[in-house]
Amino acid sequence: MEWDPVLGRAAVVHLISGASFSTFWSYAGVWAIEALGATTGQVGVMFLLSAVLSPPAAWLGGFVSDAVGRRSVLVASTGVQSLLILCLCFIGHSAAWGIALVVLAGVVWAPGRSAVNAIVADVIPPERRDQAYAGLRTANNLGVVVGPPLAALLLFLGDWTAFLLGITLLGGLTCGLAVRLLPRDRARAHRGGTAAQTVRVVLTDGPLLLLLSATLLGFMVYMSFETVLPVIAVTSFGFAPETWGLLYAMNPVVVLLFQMRLTRWTRNWPASVTLSVGVLLMGPPFLLFLISHHIAAVVLVVLVFAFGEMLWVPTMQATVARLAPPHMHGAYLGGYTSSQLLAWMIAPLTGLRLEEALGDRAIWVFFTALSAVSVAAGLAAVRRGRPTAADGRTGDRRDAAEPVHPDPSPERTP
Repeated sequence: MEWDPVLGRAAVVHLISGASFSTFWSYAGVWAIEALGATTGQVGVMFLLSAVLSPPAAWLGGFVSDAVGRRSVLVASTGVQSLLILCLCFIGHSAAWGIALVVLAGVVWAPGRSAVNAIVADVIPPERRDQAYAGLRTANNLGVVVGPPLAALLLFLGDWTAFLLGITLLGGLTCGLAVRLLPRDRARAHRGGTAAQTVRVVLTDGPLLLLLSATLLGFMVYMSFETVLPVIAVTSFGFAPETWGLLYAMNPVVVLLFQMRLTRWTRNWPASVTLSVGVLLMGPPFLLFLISHHIAAVVLVVLVFAFGEMLWVPTMQATVARLAPPHMHGAYLGGYTSSQLLAWMIAPLTGLRLEEALGDRAIWVFFTALSAVSVAAGLAAVRRGRPTAADGRTGDRRDAAEPVHPDPSPERTP
């Protein structure tokens, strides 16, 4: 694909940000217990509050980025998060203050995630957005791979204060790179009328709401791999934690190696096919666990799942972006980010509660069913969102079509 300079700069920012985010959140719970003396229950509340408050913050951030520009939201989000993490160095052993600051740090970063997603929609034409989002995702995965070992290095060389200072420096670097590399973009929201009119357009957009439902359900399947399978693998399958760690490490490595290649290989597929195949490669493979818990079965599921997420995630982002009027990319992709974060909360709550009540076999049936419903909702959204009857990659993804949403602004030009 043709690599846009702005996209390349955004990928650099996303890489550093991914390293910072994964480094902090990989150890946040351990830090709270060891440095603050927090209980496991308090740590659970910390993660729950962050998961509850982050989705609305992400969607609000998308709307705000339409009003004030992407870079401003990203810089403010990253900068405030870094300051909050720095403050953790000075709270002593107060679990209450530490938990409150960690929750705030998670909430203020959510708008930045929406802004980054909107940047791609702003600078890349529709027919190349799948590959652009795949590239951004590859950069983020590289950051996620680098993050936890970096945290371990900081702890080896120093203590928890060194760890927090290192995260703060990474956040400051992200903020500085965003200011230096990303252009100052103009506000777009005035083209859509008042804030109330903009919200009304989003909330009355049937295809978008269907697509966000498909996104939520698909990410619940995705998060079951991230949060539920590790618990079941250790407690029910009998794997040692370090064994699961090695198995899980295959996922980001496969994404780094094949994300861009797979997106190129499937670039002529209709979006409806890519979305459907992607989510069906994530959910139904879990049914293998009804037959076997052998390590070979787990390896097969991990690998198939990786290819499913590589198909589904960038295509879903690009499809949401194509539904959006050009001046509302932030609002629409904020909804996408919000659905992702909401799934992060719901998936482990429902999955682990099912395991407690009915056993782990019920989990795999449940998430397989969710993947099927996600396919149905995604297909309905793509079909309702098409301006013409043409199918194929162009028709499905509206490559050359103007979004069909009404623009409440009288300044709209044909």
